Amino acid sequence: MKWVVSIFLLLLNFTESKTLHSNAYGIDSILDSSKCSAGMNLVDLATIFVTQFAQEATYEEISKMVRDVLTIIEKPTVRDQSSGCLENQLPAFLEEICHETEISEKCGLAECCRQGGDDRHRCFLAHKKAAHASIPPFQVPEPVSGCKAYEENREAFMNRYIYEISRRHPFLYAPTILSLATRYDKIIPPCCKAENAVECFQTKAAPITKELREVSLLNQHVCSVMRNFSPLTFQAITVVKMSQKLPKANFTEIQKLVLDVAHTHKECCQGNVLECLQDGERIMSYICSQQHILPSTIAECCKLPILELGHCIIHAENDDKPEGLSPHLHRFLGDRDFNQFSSQQKNIFLASFVYEYSRRHPELPVTVILRITKGYQELLEKCFQTGNPLECQDKGEEELQKYIQESQAVVKRSCDLYQKLGEYNFQNVFLVSYTKKAPQLTSPELIALTRKMAAKAAMCCHLSEDKRLACAETAADLVLGQLCIRHEATPVNPGVGQCCTSSYANRALCFNKLVLDETYVPPPFSADKFIFHADLCQAQGIALQTMKQEFLINLVKQKPQITQEQLEAVIADFSGMLEKCCHGQEREACFAQEEKRRQNLSSLLGVNFFT
Repeated sequence: MKWVVSIFLLLLNFTESKTLHSNAYGIDSILDSSKCSAGMNLVDLATIFVTQFAQEATYEEISKMVRDVLTIIEKPTVRDQSSGCLENQLPAFLEEICHETEISEKCGLAECCRQGGDDRHRCFLAHKKAAHASIPPFQVPEPVSGCKAYEENREAFMNRYIYEISRRHPFLYAPTILSLATRYDKIIPPCCKAENAVECFQTKAAPITKELREVSLLNQHVCSVMRNFSPLTFQAITVVKMSQKLPKANFTEIQKLVLDVAHTHKECCQGNVLECLQDGERIMSYICSQQHILPSTIAECCKLPILELGHCIIHAENDDKPEGLSPHLHRFLGDRDFNQFSSQQKNIFLASFVYEYSRRHPELPVTVILRITKGYQELLEKCFQTGNPLECQDKGEEELQKYIQESQAVVKRSCDLYQKLGEYNFQNVFLVSYTKKAPQLTSPELIALTRKMAAKAAMCCHLSEDKRLACAETAADLVLGQLCIRHEATPVNPGVGQCCTSSYANRALCFNKLVLDETYVPPPFSADKFIFHADLCQAQGIALQTMKQEFLINLVKQKPQITQEQLEAVIADFSGMLEKCCHGQEREACFAQEEKRRQNLSSLLGVNFFT
């Protein structure tokens, strides 16, 4: 997004070294890693560090590497560097994994180990897998043996839990892993004493497991955005969020927080677990120290322990608009000529517009505000080429509402459709649409993607109208972000790639406009995909829905240009066949004799079933 580069150029000079505390614009940083950390459980942190890079290593292998690398780190080799520091030790951890050649080969990291420096680090990051086929889902330990192990050695038991979480969630930030491990630690003693320990663990662990999945996806999404867009794009996103959450903060305070939050996310995404933890804690502590800008919700968060504090602040509701704040930014520029501004003046002015607009609109999603800002920049450039720039601004500022109205209209249409069709049929509409957009995806991928879309619609469409837009746009951003992560790993097609990388603010709009992959060539026809058997009559619930959806996907993949009318006719034939055959005595024979249906399908697809 070129406009983001324009707006946030003033943030570019944030130094990579956190021991320097201001940039060329004099914006101070609250981060300081000049001191070695104290009071940290280095074994747990090192376990996260190593496990998230070597996911397939056993617990015993991870424990050995952790012991070895901590032994090295505890011997200071640099003057004035205290022993036991994990700061800036990422190369040492990667070297330890590479030193264990059997482990690095088993984890598919041998090629990475043949590289050095930043190339090795990038290679390790690229090999992280959110859903590793060889790692089964986490199971809560059997209560008898689990409770005995916890009682005998609580630290070892919890370290094993941290290992199990880290290997299944390699993008999950270290503070979240430690926070959720602390919550898990608290449920163990009462559940071990409970009359029905199994039920207790299942009930109390379920919300922790749910949050693990959700936050892991969110962290992976953030890292993908940082990878695929300029640092300035992420800073733009953060300006909106911070201004909405802390609207009483002044522009300078927001700039400072934006720099440090963006830097912290970068550390977390690169796998620097200690810096990720420490920087996050410093930011949260700093926010809590600024009593004059805190909303009541965040003030309550600040009473919590540090590991719980971050989660509370991040999930706190946006604050209300400050009293006395004008509702609109009428003639925000005044009569100054925008086109005569220096580059730096334009940067600062547009950044302040994002701040002022966001704090006035806590109800709007980030993407909409970014689209409005781009429109505002284009408006100013146009108006100061006219004879009456003030009148032009007045008209144009009203036109900026179109970005909100267009987005609200899309959400309304989707929710109206959802309420009319119900969740399953609503999913099928998206299933057809996304099979046409991305036919290269497998059936399970398409079903999972569109099931998430339908679930998000179910969540957002039940909200009040003033909350629907933010919910829907944020949900679409996350779901489409997962598709883009899939494209990044294995490219889908040029259309998907264009939508994923051309503009963060317009990503959802781009996918809405994408109709068909023009490069797609249907596979050779296979009659087996369209011949059915009596097992359809035995399937129920999700299993039956999935079989029907696979038929729908195969149909669209075979004929991507299929019209809605043709689709409805085939579905009617299919439903009629199920009704007839599943209620008959000779089900298998009935399916085999459905020649009329097969003739209709043959004509539609332009193939011959009978050859």
